[in-house]
Amino acid sequence: MTTPVFNSSDDDLSSGSEIEDLLCGTNGGERYGKRLSGLLAAPVGLDEDTAPRPLSNFGRTRDRWSFGDSSRPVMGDASQRMRHERRLSDATSDAVHRAIDADHISPAQLYSTDSGRLFHAGTMVIILVGLPARGKTHLTVSLTRYLRWLGVKTHAFHVGDYRRAKDGIPKDYFKPTPDTPEGKEYRANIISKCISDVMHFFDDDKGQVAIYDAVNALPEERADVDRQFTSRNIKTLFIESLVTDCNIIENNISQAVKSSPDYVGWDAKEAAADYVSRIHIAEPFYQEIDPSEGLSFIKSINFGERFVLNNSHYGYLINRIVFFLMNSRIKSGSVYFARCHKNFLKFKSDPDLDDEGRQYAQQLTKTVLAHVGATKGLDFITRSQNNTPPPYSGEAGRQKSHATDGIHDDAFVIWTSTRRRTIEACEAFRELGITTRERIQLTQLNPGDVENMTAKEIKAKYPEDYKQHKRDPYHHRYARAESYHDLAVKIEPLILEMERMSGDLLIIADESVLRVFYGYLMACSCYEIPYLKFPTSELIEIKFNAYSNTATRIPIHGVEE
Repeated sequence: MTTPVFNSSDDDLSSGSEIEDLLCGTNGGERYGKRLSGLLAAPVGLDEDTAPRPLSNFGRTRDRWSFGDSSRPVMGDASQRMRHERRLSDATSDAVHRAIDADHISPAQLYSTDSGRLFHAGTMVIILVGLPARGKTHLTVSLTRYLRWLGVKTHAFHVGDYRRAKDGIPKDYFKPTPDTPEGKEYRANIISKCISDVMHFFDDDKGQVAIYDAVNALPEERADVDRQFTSRNIKTLFIESLVTDCNIIENNISQAVKSSPDYVGWDAKEAAADYVSRIHIAEPFYQEIDPSEGLSFIKSINFGERFVLNNSHYGYLINRIVFFLMNSRIKSGSVYFARCHKNFLKFKSDPDLDDEGRQYAQQLTKTVLAHVGATKGLDFITRSQNNTPPPYSGEAGRQKSHATDGIHDDAFVIWTSTRRRTIEACEAFRELGITTRERIQLTQLNPGDVENMTAKEIKAKYPEDYKQHKRDPYHHRYARAESYHDLAVKIEPLILEMERMSGDLLIIADESVLRVFYGYLMACSCYEIPYLKFPTSELIEIKFNAYSNTATRIPIHGVEE
């Protein structure tokens, strides 16, 4: 028996008026919205026979280890632990918060240095600034994921993790300036511990970029943090997330209530009340960053609507960070992976789908439509075709750009390679009016001269290449072939396009391509990626979350592996 992922809950908030009373109160909170009843309600449960199976637990529930601590995990030679084929369930935990070894090599890393630092950028701390519900954690985690993918040794330090590791939080802790001596001491100790770990990350682990996730509401707080790092020749970059769009704040509140480690097991109404109270506590103290503070900063307004840069002169790396931020959005949808039919076909072969392939495409279509319809509503196709700009209440009434696919929450887009079997597999979706796009970057890995050869034949004909490939199947390439590393570099434009999307995305491609995409979204190492298995009989869903992504297997009935 399978376990439903989406279940109705007796704890869901049921009344719009209850939500309004809860969140708005009498403190000017009406701008946090009146539609959270729909946002906080859980999706309708799925039928038992079609329910997907969860691949991993949600969120972070354990205390994080401290850098420089003897209790930290030992990586060892990870390649020796990956000498067998892995099913997807072996690598289903999002590893974006996992400690990385000093000699770690990332999937899209172009080169390495003795110092472990890239792009002649030295060490840098990115310091988040913003009220609760402004998407700071989303920015922290997504930027950590992207920089790690590029090979920049990056780690996120969430002050909230340090708070959750302690008991007896004083009532005035969430005030930027606590009233009681206990509150001041408690707050100072947590911040000191977090900053100490950042220093260990640079000194002991060859770290290059640390991301410090906290509210940092006051100029004096920011000046103190800046002084502690710059006094040790560590560059600082402040990223302030400002939100004037009420819809974004409402969505962020609802996501925090559902997914924050703070609210595991909480009643939804109580969680919402607690989170909104934190906003109300911090609001009177909050001061935006001003150029007069003399800091290097980026202001991100309404997640990509507008950016303001000040003294951001750190060269190539900062340009990559800004470019990523310009493409990053808070996502409400999922990415689905479906393996193309007859994954074993020759690289140069491009036949049409046969009868078995058409049957597979039919079952895949039914499974996708049933699952997305159950989670988003049966009218999702009609809504996905509606390109009307979403409601917007930001500064000066600016309209958001709609030049790309998948920009609104109800969007549903399909990507395929340029091979006929993947294009024909989505014909039924195309007939329904669903947007489909062919991407040449999704073409399978080119095996080169060893195409259609068995392992025994390769070992006999290319013994040295065979040894190197066994030693490092991710980076090694045979003659006239591609490596997984080549694929990772090739798909980076698609990764950024995917980051821009808010709705759902289905990718139908060869298993080699799916491995690399999955590796990015779940922060897999280059030791893991070549061994991930994507059965034809399963659709894989990756659900975005501010803290960590989750992966789920969905059976495609009537299809055998």
